[in-house]
Amino acid sequence: MKNICKESLSLFILFFCSCSGIKGKLLVMEGNFYSLRGLSNKAISAYMKASTFHDARAYAEFGLGSSYYSLGEIDVVLERFRGAETAALEDAELLYRIRYNQGIVHFEQGLFDKAAADFRRALEAEPSHINAKRNLELSLLALERQETERRKSIERESEEDAENEDRLQTLFKFLKEKEVERWKSSEWIENAPVYGPDY
Repeated sequence: MKNICKESLSLFILFFCSCSGIKGKLLVMEGNFYSLRGLSNKAISAYMKASTFHDARAYAEFGLGSSYYSLGEIDVVLERFRGAETAALEDAELLYRIRYNQGIVHFEQGLFDKAAADFRRALEAEPSHINAKRNLELSLLALERQETERRKSIERESEEDAENEDRLQTLFKFLKEKEVERWKSSEWIENAPVYGPDY
């Protein structure tokens, strides 16, 4: 998810312009440094420390989500992005990036309805971003294609069920005819006189 790392760098630079909460911000910068170099474990350690600082929590959670993404821990990625979103209620740009990246993760999972919802929410935070608009459109198209394939699959199954029912009816008819033939050939011959004792 190179998009997450590259887009987050400019966001983190804006974040560090204020002077309060320097230690947490420096830890987020350290996490970014390691993350950009592919050292996910060191990045996670720095982000975890930064998440204990109130001013840096949202950015640290976002960084943790990005780092866990590089490790393929998708469930943890989404959990961290949700934590970042909760902490970033005031920062429209960060909210945009969190929701946008959630959309990317959901799209990669084939959860196109969730991806579309994430991209819509990203546009609520920052309506001018063209990438979210494009990805929303792609998600809706993929969702439509998925729904069409699902309907076709149901139709195929229905047709197969009808064919199987026809075959079954033909088989039952054949068996019934054979059974009738068998019974006709072995009908009772009228009682013949019985000689001897009848027990």
